[in-house]
Amino acid sequence: MSRFVQALTNARKEKKLVLIASLPRNDGDLAKAALDAGADAVKIHINVHHHASNTTFGTLEEEKKNLAAILKIWEGKLTGIMPYAAPVYDPQTFRELADMGFDFYSQYLGHAVIGCFPGPEKISRMLALAADDPVELASGLDRLSVQVCELSIMNGNTYGQPFTFHDLLRYSAIRIRTTLPLVVPSQHYITPESVPDLVQIGIEGLMIGAVVAGSTTDSWSRSIREFRKAIDE
Repeated sequence: MSRFVQALTNARKEKKLVLIASLPRNDGDLAKAALDAGADAVKIHINVHHHASNTTFGTLEEEKKNLAAILKIWEGKLTGIMPYAAPVYDPQTFRELADMGFDFYSQYLGHAVIGCFPGPEKISRMLALAADDPVELASGLDRLSVQVCELSIMNGNTYGQPFTFHDLLRYSAIRIRTTLPLVVPSQHYITPESVPDLVQIGIEGLMIGAVVAGSTTDSWSRSIREFRKAIDE
């Protein structure tokens, strides 16, 4: 079992959440702010235009210096990366990212090409259900070589709207269909007050991004600290 999966498994037992910072840009200062404020893990990106932050991330070669800097800041801690936002067959990039020391990949199931991923004993696969995936699809997750499921199920044109009980119900409907650890990204405006409700329905991880944490080191530090306090109470 990887360190990332172990952290989520422990969170389930302790009825807590693993707090993941999904950075709006590959920036060492932002990464350090998230770490110092109490995030458990950090996720960064390459080869993608990120909808929530309106940021375009470059290729591995273009971003390698920034990735290495963030890995150094987070040395010994949990780190993840989104390698592509499209179905691209590129095993070499996936192997290189694993060799750099990342703990988990983050990618949509619809973009995750079979044959690209190194073995899960080397780096975990956190693959995401998308907005147009039916809830019933989650029933097959336990049969796949996937270690964590990300619930990226909100429509892009609703990003930033208030977090509702309807959202919670959709997450819960997936929870009852799989035993995999589940991570909720802050596509809607999740607040620290929502933490107990997420724990109650059996969510193991919360991944906050630009929707709730903004884009500056100050806003990230403030947001992470608020969520850290809510999780630890």
